[in-house]
Amino acid sequence: MSKPIQIIYFLKFFATGTIIPVLSLMLLARGATIETISLIIGLYSVTVIAAEFPSGVFADLYGRKKAYLLSCFLYLLSYSVFLFSRSVAVLLLGMVANGLSRAFSSGSIEALMIDQAAERQYPLERVTARLSILESAGLASGALAGGLLAETGTRFSGNLGVNIGISAVLILLTLAFVHEAPREKTRHASLSHRQLFDAQVKESLSFAKRRGTVRILLVFCLLMGFALSAVEIYWQPALASYQSVYWVFGAVSFAGFAFVIVGSWAAEKLLRRHRTAGVGLLLLLKAPLGIGLILFSFAGSAYSIIGLYLVLYLLIGGSGVVENTLLNRLAPASHRASILSLFSLVLQLGGVVASVGGFLISTYTRYQNMWLLGGILLLSFSVAAGLFRKTAERSSDSSPAVIQTEIEPSAVTLESTQQSR
Repeated sequence: MSKPIQIIYFLKFFATGTIIPVLSLMLLARGATIETISLIIGLYSVTVIAAEFPSGVFADLYGRKKAYLLSCFLYLLSYSVFLFSRSVAVLLLGMVANGLSRAFSSGSIEALMIDQAAERQYPLERVTARLSILESAGLASGALAGGLLAETGTRFSGNLGVNIGISAVLILLTLAFVHEAPREKTRHASLSHRQLFDAQVKESLSFAKRRGTVRILLVFCLLMGFALSAVEIYWQPALASYQSVYWVFGAVSFAGFAFVIVGSWAAEKLLRRHRTAGVGLLLLLKAPLGIGLILFSFAGSAYSIIGLYLVLYLLIGGSGVVENTLLNRLAPASHRASILSLFSLVLQLGGVVASVGGFLISTYTRYQNMWLLGGILLLSFSVAAGLFRKTAERSSDSSPAVIQTEIEPSAVTLESTQQSR
């Protein structure tokens, strides 16, 4: 991976990090209420769901750089809308633009970086760990800055202004320094854009239907979407109930992402030593994560909330590297952006379920029960997947080349843009 694209990847998450520690508080200050906040965030998830898979297919067929540039423009638009928001209606508009930005970003930039790393023959677990560390480092430093920025301006205008500025910088850096090989079209030049799009969708969906590890990863993606949304929506109000000052939120977010880095580093070391232990290691990380969420729901002080939050993100960092390594080992290179976007779509589906569930649970009972429910679901599935682990491994795990031969025939078999691992 080139240095400029790593800087772009870092800045992308730094910008996001500046808003994460105060996202819920910013929405409340810009027109939301405690009852509507989960619905506003839910619209973001719905938007991502609607655009996620098509945006990944677009990136595979027409260029990952083009898809990422569109993401940057939409990001700039969304935070400009938030800056001038005074009502729920305007917040909803900003969330739609933000969701579209996320959709066009999720598969494009990651797939481009993995492609570059594959050309240089870097070990896949090293690449996924590097991506996780860059992401977490950006989010951590951004979160620390975000807590301080919340003290400037009014109604978190400092945080929003930084996001607007960085999005403009990302557009310039991407135009200047990101280079991508042209899409291969020689084998299917006679097909229309619609036929190409339909073929890519069909082949990517066929991959996602495979049994075994792919199915386990899909279910975990859904459950993690629920759990992560529940934690990120409600940890700030929970900590705010103990009258914490704004800089504490930034410090907690910074520490959380630092723990993600530690978890990512540890998972990379374990994977490199035990290359065949991917599924087993994943289950060993997900089960404690479920237990941690259950304990989190009963936290009764600011210190217990912060301590358990950090433990959760340590496990999230480790399990994320294992998940991404397993998925990228199985995914054919020519469909990588589509498949990554498809899994991100499933993650967002979990977020939508959490948003609706959060609205109902916070209306009729304590919102901390969202963490309890997420923990029970993760722990239960981890145990169930562990019981059937051997069957899952026998039924599915093959190389990307074999996966491509298993895909149902379509109007065209898209040629890989590079030799997959």
